[in-house]
Amino acid sequence: MGKGEHMEDMGMTDLQFKSWLRQIIRRLEEAEGEENKEKTDKKLEELLKDLKQDLQG
Repeated sequence: MGKGEHMEDMGMTDLQFKSWLRQIIRRLEEAEGEENKEKTDKKLEELLKDLKQDLQG
């Protein structure tokens, strides 16, 4: 079974997975660019919450 086949079994194509990763990277970059630690922490907490929800389905 190839990499693409496995992702399709999970309901996500290579293109969808790459798009999802780009969204995560963009959100991490936004958090990194925040002016203070509290705002950075808040954005990171939101991202972690969303990722955990994605895992739970």
